[in-house]
Amino acid sequence: MSLYEALEKGIVLITFESLTSNNTYSREYTLKEEYLPTKFDSQSGDKLIVFNVDFQKWEDIEVSTIKKWKRVE
Repeated sequence: MSLYEALEKGIVLITFESLTSNNTYSREYTLKEEYLPTKFDSQSGDKLIVFNVDFQKWEDIEVSTIKKWKRVE
């Protein structure tokens, strides 16, 4: 299962490095429709557009900064 497929099926814990602060973060994200305030279909390039479950907002993650991920739901 790819990261994108996992995000569409539920909540995924993604660990990544911030390009602005160089800090490493682990946060829960999803693309599963029941958790989203609006539908978002456009994914392109080197950025992954995901919905932050805890902060209830859309964020983009540079794919190359993702260190690891796992499904939590």
